[in-house]
Amino acid sequence: MENPFFSVRFRGYDRAQVDRAVARIRTATDAGAPPHPDSLTNLGFQLTLRGYDTAEVDEYFAEVARTLRGG
Repeated sequence: MENPFFSVRFRGYDRAQVDRAVARIRTATDAGAPPHPDSLTNLGFQLTLRGYDTAEVDEYFAEVARTLRGG
C-alpha cells in the first residue's frame, strides 16, 4: 500500500482522523489481517477547516477496497 498524499482544502476531512485510519489499515495489512473492503466505506470522518480534500480521501479508500477485493 502506497503512502497517500491528500490536498488540504479550506473545509475537508479531519486530517488526524484520516491519518489514523490509513495507519490502522497499513498496520493490519502488514500483519496479514487486512480489513474487510466493506469496512472502508462511510468511515464517518468529521469535516473541519483546513482538512483533507474529501474527494481524494474517498477515492483513496475506494481504491484500497478495490485492491482488497482483488480488482
